[in-house]
Amino acid sequence: MEKETRALKISKIAAKSAIRLFVIIVFVGALPFITGEQPWSKRLENAHFVIPNKMTLIAPALLFAGLLTLIVLVIKKKYTVIDFNWLLVLNAVILLVYITIIYIRLYSLIFV
Repeated sequence: MEKETRALKISKIAAKSAIRLFVIIVFVGALPFITGEQPWSKRLENAHFVIPNKMTLIAPALLFAGLLTLIVLVIKKKYTVIDFNWLLVLNAVILLVYITIIYIRLYSLIFV
């Protein structure tokens, strides 16, 4: 059996942690929208979302598609390609920051 290098071990741990952290944060972020005392019609009654330029949605869509592609590639290769692992970590961190910013914005519009 081949001995793993230290860089491969670190990238494996980072990639697995990034996937788990992303899933946990997405579910925790969606929790207030799923559970709540108000029905959906009341929550969204005063929330008005205006997106002046629809092209601004392309970047997060590409990030999410890239994350899903990298997750499939990394799992298929069983975390043995160091570059894919680090690309997955970088993509997940950028997407987590973006999701956090959007969540803070939506939370202030809907729940406050």
